Amino acid sequence: MRIILNKDVQIIPDNVSINGLLEHLNIETKYIAIEVNETIVSKSEYNKFSLKENDNVEIINAVGGG
Repeated sequence: MRIILNKDVQIIPDNVSINGLLEHLNIETKYIAIEVNETIVSKSEYNKFSLKENDNVEIINAVGGG
């Protein structure tokens, strides 16, 4: 299945959840936020939220500072 991930086309497995995508990409969930089609998805929904063909996904890393 094709999605747009951080402005790049990616081919991922069909019927994958956000958790599945993160596992596929080896990304930790601790300091990130996920936006799908311009809507933030709650971390509690990552396992239930199924991605669809042509979804626009942004993975946003939290940056600390001070």
